[in-house]
Amino acid sequence: MTQRNSRLVIAAATSALVLTGGLSTQQRTVQAAPASPAVTFTSSAADAAIVAHYAVTPADRGAAPTAAAATAAAAAGSRELPRLSPKHPSGIRASGVAASAAAPSQGSAVMPGPGDTPRASASFIGQQGSKTTCSYFPQGCNPPDMGLAASPAFVLQGVNTQWEVLSPSGQVQAGWPVSAQRFFNVPSVTKANGSPCDVASGSQPFLSDPRALYDPATNRFWAAMLQVENGLGIAPDCPFKSVYYIAVSQTNDPRGTWNVYEFDMAAGRPYSADYTQVGFNGDAVFFSANMFANSGSGFYAEVFEANKAQMEAGRANFSAEGFRKLQGTGPGTTAKTGPFLADTVQPVLTLGSGAGASGQRGGADGLFVDTVDGPDLRTGHLCTSAADSCRGLVLWRMNNPIAHDSGGPGATLTGTYMPDTKPFYFPPPADQPSCNQCVDASDLRITATPVLRDNTIYASWDTGINNGTAVVPGIEWAQVDVSGAGATPTTGYFYFSGHTAATYGALMPDARGDVLMVYERMGRSIFPEVRYTRRSAGEPSFTDSGRLLKAGEASYRPTLCGTSTLPVCRWGDYEAASFDGSGRVWFSGEYTNQHTNPLVAPAYGRNWGTWIGAVG
Repeated sequence: MTQRNSRLVIAAATSALVLTGGLSTQQRTVQAAPASPAVTFTSSAADAAIVAHYAVTPADRGAAPTAAAATAAAAAGSRELPRLSPKHPSGIRASGVAASAAAPSQGSAVMPGPGDTPRASASFIGQQGSKTTCSYFPQGCNPPDMGLAASPAFVLQGVNTQWEVLSPSGQVQAGWPVSAQRFFNVPSVTKANGSPCDVASGSQPFLSDPRALYDPATNRFWAAMLQVENGLGIAPDCPFKSVYYIAVSQTNDPRGTWNVYEFDMAAGRPYSADYTQVGFNGDAVFFSANMFANSGSGFYAEVFEANKAQMEAGRANFSAEGFRKLQGTGPGTTAKTGPFLADTVQPVLTLGSGAGASGQRGGADGLFVDTVDGPDLRTGHLCTSAADSCRGLVLWRMNNPIAHDSGGPGATLTGTYMPDTKPFYFPPPADQPSCNQCVDASDLRITATPVLRDNTIYASWDTGINNGTAVVPGIEWAQVDVSGAGATPTTGYFYFSGHTAATYGALMPDARGDVLMVYERMGRSIFPEVRYTRRSAGEPSFTDSGRLLKAGEASYRPTLCGTSTLPVCRWGDYEAASFDGSGRVWFSGEYTNQHTNPLVAPAYGRNWGTWIGAVG
C-alpha cells in the first residue's frame, strides 16, 4: 500500500479556486497570488480496511433471522432517530416566524400548476412506517431514510431496516421484503465471550441509513448501509463497531445473489460513522461518512474509494484508500469560529460521459461535493439567519483512485472552492395543519446523492427562504459545470409563497438534458405530500410546482408534533432518484398516511409512508 501524508493547499478566493494537494514525501503547499485572500484546505490519509467479503444468495436471505424479536424493554412512544449534525444551531425553531428587514425577499416563488411537467408513467406505494420496516425498535422509528435504484425490469427500495424488490408496476416480488440483517447477512450482536448483547433490541445489529444505486452501464444494482454498536448511543453493552456494508448484485436481477463487502470506518479510532453516502464512476465506488466521537465531543468527515470491477467480480485484491479530517480555513475563519469542518461530503453518481466518467490509467477521478455550511470561508458567518447567511460549495476531486491496486501511485485529493452560490441558512421547521413550525426541514447538507451527467453535477439542499410573508423552508438547487480545469456553479431557489414549505429535494437529469426533482410540500392547509417537477433543458430554473405524486392523508403525528413532548418531529432524512438507462427517471418521497393512533400496530402513530413514481 502506498504511503500518503497530510496535505495542505492554498489558493486565491476567486469565483472558483482550484486547491491542489497530493502524494509527496513532504507536506505540499501551493501558493496563489499573494494579493488575493487565501483559502486553505487540509486532510489526512486514511484507509477503510475490508473486514469481510462474501456472497449472499436468495437462500441466505430466506433463512430465519437469528435475532429474536425486539422486546418492550426498548423505548417506544416518541422514538426518533437522532439527526447528528456538528453545526445545526439551537433556536432554529424560532428563527423563521415572520419575514424581517434582515431577510430580504429572495426572488419569486414558484407558480402553482404542473407547467410542462409530464404525468407520471408509474406511481405506486412504497414501504410504510411500521415495527417491521424499522425492526430494531419494537414500535418502529422515524424518519424513513430511503434508497432507490431502478432498472427497466426492477425497482429496489431500502427504507430504515428493510429492503424490497418490486416490478416497474409496483408488484412486490416473491420473497420480499427482507430485513437489512438478512439482506446483508449480518450476524446478531454478541459480547466478546459470545453471549448476546443489546438484548433489549433482540440482539439485532443496528443497521441504518440505506442507499441504493443502479448502474445503467453494467446493469448492476448497488446497496449500502451502516452498522454501529456501542456508539451514537446504540448498544452500550456491545463491543464497539462502526462499519459500512456495500453490496453489488452479481447480475441485472436484484432478486439473485449479491457480493457484499464490509468496510471498517473507524480504523481503531473511537468515532462512529453516520449518514451513509455512496456513489461511483466507471472505475471506482466512492463512499463517505460523518464521523462522530463516541465521547460526544469531536467530528470529522472521511472519503474513500474502492475498486468497482473487483467488487462486481466478488474479489478483494484491492484496498480502500481515502482521506479524513477534511477542513478549511480562510479570511472568515478565526480562533472564535474555528475552521470549516467539511461534513456530508457527498460522493457523486456518474451517468454517461463527462469528467470523472471515462477511465484514465489508474481510474477516472472521483468527485465529491459539499456545502460550505459554516463558518463561511470568506465572511465567517455561521448560517443561522439571512443576516448571517453562508455561500459556497467545495468540489473534492480524488485523482488516481484505484491505481495503487495495480502498483501505481496512491490517490490524491484536490479541492475547488466555489463561493459564488446564492446565500443559504438553516431553515426553520415546516408548518402543517395541526401545528406550526413543528416538522423538521433538515440542515444545510446535500441530502440526496449528487449526479454527474455530461460534465454537469446536479445537487440540492434545504435553506431558509424569505418569501415576503415569512421565512419558510425552501430548496437551493445547484448545477456545477466541471468540463474545465476548475468548476463553475449555477444555483437557484425553489420555494412557495405564504407559509408553505418545500423540502428534501432529490434531482436526476435525463438523457435529453431535462432535470426532474422530487420533493415534499407541506403547510398550514397542506398535509405533507410528495411532488415532482421538471426543468426542461435550456430553462434557467424550476418555475412551477409540478405534479402531485401522492397527497398527504393527515397531519404528521398530530398527537405529538408541536407539543412540549416533541416540539419538532423528524422528517426526511433524504429522498432518492434513479435513472434506469432506458429513458425513465424514478423517484421516491415521503408523505403522511392515516395511521395516526399511537396505540395501534403496526405503525403506532408513526404515520409516514413512502411513494414511488417514474416519468418517461
